[in-house]
Amino acid sequence: MALPRGFGLLLLLPALGGPGAAITIPSEFLQPPELTEQPPEQLVVFPSDDVVLKCAATGNPPVQYRWTREDEPFVPEEHPGVSLAPGSGTLLINASLAGRLQGRYRCAASNALGTALSTESRVIAENTPQWPKEKVLPVEVEEGDPVVLPCDPPKSAVSPKIYWLNSRIVHIAQDARVSMGQDGFLYFANTLVGDSHPDYICHAHYLGPRTIIQKEPLDLRVAPSNMVQSRRPRLVVPRDSQPSHVALRGGTLVLECIAEGLPTPSVRWQRLNGPLPRGRVSLENFNKTLRLRDVEEADDGEYECVAENSQGQARRSHLVTVEAAPYWVRRPQSGVFGPGEVARLECAVQGKPRPRLAWRINGVPIDEVPGSARRVVQEGALVLSQLEPNDTLVAQCEAQNSHGRLLANAFVYVVELPVKILTQDETQYMVVENRTVFLHCRAFGAPAPTVEWLTPGLEPALQDDRAFVFTNGTLRLRPVARGDGGTFTCRAHNAHSNASISAHLDIRVATRIEVPPQSVTAKKGQTVTFRCVAAFDPELSPRGLEWHRDGQRLQDTADSDKYVLSGDTLTVTAVDYTDQGTFRCRAWTWLDAAEAEAQLRVVGRPGPVWDLQVLEINERQVRLSWTPGDDNNSPVEKFVVEEEEGFFSAGRFVERVTVPGGQPWALLTLSPYGQYRFRVLATNAYGRGEPSAPSAPIDIPAAAPERNPGGVKGEGNETSNMVITWQPLAPGDWNAAEVRYRVQWRPLEPEGGRWHEKTVPAPPVVVGGTPTFSPYEIRVQAVNDAGKGPEPPVTIGYSGEDLPLLYPENVGVEILNSTSVRVRWSLTGPPRDLRGHLRGFRVLYWHEGWVGERARRQAPPAPPGAPPSPRVVTVPGEAHGVVLGGLRPWSRYRLRVLVFNGRGDGPPSDEIRFDTPEDVPGPPEELHVERVDETTLALEWKRPRHPNGVLMGFLLQYRPENHSEAEPPNEITFPAGTLNTTLGRLQPRARYRLALHALSRVGPGAPLLRLGSLRPEPVLPVLGSVVVGEVGEDFTVLHWTLAHPQANVEFKVQYMSKTTEGSWQDSGSVNSSLGLFRLRDLSPGTSYRVQFVGRNHSGHHVPFWESEVQTNGTLLPRPARGFATEGWFIGFVSAAVLLLLLLLILCFIKRSKGGKYSVKDKEDTQADSEARPMKDETFGEYRLTARRRRRGARGGLWARRGRRWAVTTAWRATAAAPTCSSTRTAPSSGSTAAPAAPGPPAPAPPRPSTRGDPPGDGDPPPRPGATDPSGAADAGAPLWHWGSPPSNMGTP
Repeated sequence: MALPRGFGLLLLLPALGGPGAAITIPSEFLQPPELTEQPPEQLVVFPSDDVVLKCAATGNPPVQYRWTREDEPFVPEEHPGVSLAPGSGTLLINASLAGRLQGRYRCAASNALGTALSTESRVIAENTPQWPKEKVLPVEVEEGDPVVLPCDPPKSAVSPKIYWLNSRIVHIAQDARVSMGQDGFLYFANTLVGDSHPDYICHAHYLGPRTIIQKEPLDLRVAPSNMVQSRRPRLVVPRDSQPSHVALRGGTLVLECIAEGLPTPSVRWQRLNGPLPRGRVSLENFNKTLRLRDVEEADDGEYECVAENSQGQARRSHLVTVEAAPYWVRRPQSGVFGPGEVARLECAVQGKPRPRLAWRINGVPIDEVPGSARRVVQEGALVLSQLEPNDTLVAQCEAQNSHGRLLANAFVYVVELPVKILTQDETQYMVVENRTVFLHCRAFGAPAPTVEWLTPGLEPALQDDRAFVFTNGTLRLRPVARGDGGTFTCRAHNAHSNASISAHLDIRVATRIEVPPQSVTAKKGQTVTFRCVAAFDPELSPRGLEWHRDGQRLQDTADSDKYVLSGDTLTVTAVDYTDQGTFRCRAWTWLDAAEAEAQLRVVGRPGPVWDLQVLEINERQVRLSWTPGDDNNSPVEKFVVEEEEGFFSAGRFVERVTVPGGQPWALLTLSPYGQYRFRVLATNAYGRGEPSAPSAPIDIPAAAPERNPGGVKGEGNETSNMVITWQPLAPGDWNAAEVRYRVQWRPLEPEGGRWHEKTVPAPPVVVGGTPTFSPYEIRVQAVNDAGKGPEPPVTIGYSGEDLPLLYPENVGVEILNSTSVRVRWSLTGPPRDLRGHLRGFRVLYWHEGWVGERARRQAPPAPPGAPPSPRVVTVPGEAHGVVLGGLRPWSRYRLRVLVFNGRGDGPPSDEIRFDTPEDVPGPPEELHVERVDETTLALEWKRPRHPNGVLMGFLLQYRPENHSEAEPPNEITFPAGTLNTTLGRLQPRARYRLALHALSRVGPGAPLLRLGSLRPEPVLPVLGSVVVGEVGEDFTVLHWTLAHPQANVEFKVQYMSKTTEGSWQDSGSVNSSLGLFRLRDLSPGTSYRVQFVGRNHSGHHVPFWESEVQTNGTLLPRPARGFATEGWFIGFVSAAVLLLLLLLILCFIKRSKGGKYSVKDKEDTQADSEARPMKDETFGEYRLTARRRRRGARGGLWARRGRRWAVTTAWRATAAAPTCSSTRTAPSSGSTAAPAAPGPPAPAPPRPSTRGDPPGDGDPPPRPGATDPSGAADAGAPLWHWGSPPSNMGTP
């Protein structure tokens, strides 16, 4: 990135002019020699390589080079094939002389001001490595044993890289079981038959000569074994019981543990004297190798490896000692000094063992240089005092111990020079706030000039605690603030002169991350978005925002949509496990940058396990072991072992066993005659992972069956046979290619008998010629070619059943309540007559009618057809009774009980008859309430559908709606025949709550509730307007308004197509208060007539609005017209006329015939067994036959006055023409409820009844002496009479 001209780049570390920087002497002055290139500490060459030892230096006047070999002068010109490179001191030795001239070399560079020395370099010449010829014998082991394949490559100063390949140049697969050690050997923790190969080849790659050599192929032969047994781990590497290691500071420590065992051991590491160093430890080679980088002195201690499997553990401790080659603590620095000054060259070195320190002057040991009183070594530092111009020199500080050596050159240049500032004047510096800035002022002079910095206010900079001036003149200011900007001045001076420069400092707003990205944990396949919002200094440009993943910058690419960068967001689509890592957002300008990072963690189902091994423990048991795969950031909860049986279910793996997630092994017991393969799946919180590769198949030989079939039964499907069945064994239980069944049977007798048997491949076996329902002993045994199964148990079976000959006896009925009875019975006959297994009993019962009906001998004959079906209750097992519920109160029943077996039902028991008692009646079927005037309500009701006994009457309770429930209601009791009444003297315009109960001898039944209102309300709603709203293809919506407020009034909406001219169709009912109705099921594009129909005061349905609509929504108004012109009215009148004519004709015919009628057919008051005794003042019942009713007989009217009953009967004694209308009597004063005073208002006289229908089939007749249920006591009711006339009435 290009910077604006004139500006320097802020560096956070010292750069030019910073502490420790080399002194730069202007080119116009003399300069002592300084080395720029040195030879390596060790150089290994091979026959084809020339020796090149580099050496280069700077100095004024130009330097001269010389070499020493083995501390002796080495003159290249004296050795043909040896020379110096032109323009430098690099020594070149021809490859042919390398072997003869190997040794220790050192370069010296000199000019008039001194001599600089290089480090010592060792030259080693080696021949091209070759593997010696050797005779390789096959390596033979048994399955499960460990083995080590050696490599032993030729030795070299540079260790080669080792590879194991086969003859096809394919790498030998390595895993936790098979791996290569640091020594290059190939270690097998245990062997498999599949490890047998004749071409295990060790290859050694030497990087120096660029040569790869290979060992003779090794032939590994693994013999199969049936005696493979598990064993605990044993450590093969290291071989010492407690190995010790010396690690060098700053280097890399490698510890190794390789174990053998079965199952394959796993290895883990721990540090006994503390935790493993974080961030610098890595486990390699399947945890067998521990690598510690950048070793520190605190890393020494004891490191332990633990190899473990299911059989045990093996441990080995590694004792680690950390030492160090010499390293610099304070390195001597060159300096320019003036005459009379003191020069001090510091040289501080550390190492373990402690290094030896030595000084040289111009390459000569200080002890051999002529002494001077002004030169002394103090605590490792060389001190030169009272310097003179001829004291200029180059000094060498050298330190060495057993692990290496260090050498540093530093010159002392004594000269008198004026001050010169080498840094450019008017340099501009730009920095962001809160950072560190370095303002440079590199000054040169002798004596060394003194540097002073002034702030923009011309005050000494060092007065600010944030300022610091280095010895090279650089000013450091940290942290800088916005107010620190301006022009700073650097002044340098010595005894001869002074100089100054200016530096301009500009402070900018730091770039910052305002909204950092957040770490995310996502499931595999999800899309993740990171957001990063940054703020910049508005005057800094260019600037930008970029994203990095694990140090690599992310960019949009045309061929991939994996990463989508948009503004301040980064979207990672369809995340996978390879996407997890650190995502860093970097906001940058040319001046600074700000960063924030987030972690992406991808979770999902675990990866497949690997290294699945199957070891045979014995003929029927195997042990599976495996290595868990990647858990994908979610711990493995369990492993699922699946099994495939190749003979019977090839290709289908089924779940066999589940083991915990921390147990990578399983023991399985296998069935004989099977070919098994296994695979393992890992499961975590996100589901099951992919299965492992299937194991090699294992064959188990055939064996005799270990189980016999279950579910053995013996049952007959005919009366003379027995069918033996069983549940066949599953193929996995056959233990052979096929299985057969040996079936044995014999009659169950005390003395036993001879077994009959038959061997069949599958059920059933039919045994014929057996007596009915006889017991047999049965055995079924599985057999195959390898032998018989275990001795089978005996099962009792029976031959075929026949219908029972027994029937239940002592059948009795206990009445529990009006709807339930308990039926009891016993079974006392001989068990052989059951002729089968007792399955249970059936109770059959019939409803005969109501208790109050006349005897069956007087009942009309039953209609032709099938007799009525009984209700049946089935009682399983050996029961002796049952409760029958759901019966009808006050009813006659008959029942029978029979027994049944597997063949069918036996004969029924004797018939039992019983009656259920009375109960309270059900609610009245209807109750109509109408307003007569402001103080009177008219009530009309129907008898209850279920009287449940003799209907005694009705109880009416009523109270005003606004009265409390705690207040007692007004009550009125009516006879059974009264079906209407009028309530008068009520509160004007009030609303009443009415409750009507039916009464029986047991008590009142449930009420029928109604609400009556005395407020005047019109029957038909009065509409203000009707309009058409929304219209569709098959519907339209009608809206209306009411002309004035009204209570809820229901009416019907009817429609008729104008095209077909059909009949009116109901669309539904609607409440006038709703104000709208949706007319549905219309035809598209069709006109319809629509009308509203309601009930008038007389109860007739009449239309009160009509118009025409079209499905497209057009409303066609139609003028109203009188009903007299309507077709329905004309048709109604015509039909009435025709009906009247027909009635007249019928009446004429009947009058012309005449006839005699008997008053009485038969009196049955004495003969009827169900008739009840009568009191003296009570008449008996009287019934007209249906024939006489059809011929117009008249009944009597019972009315009760006081406690007596009187009957008025009109009879025709001679043949007279019957009337064509029902005869009605005048209202009886006895049916009017007299008001009581004081008390609630009394009801008005009852209105004539409009309900003269005869009782329904389900209504019981009245008992003698009770109110006639026909309603004869209701004044004005038709004279329908039920029952017989009183016995003291003669025939008219």
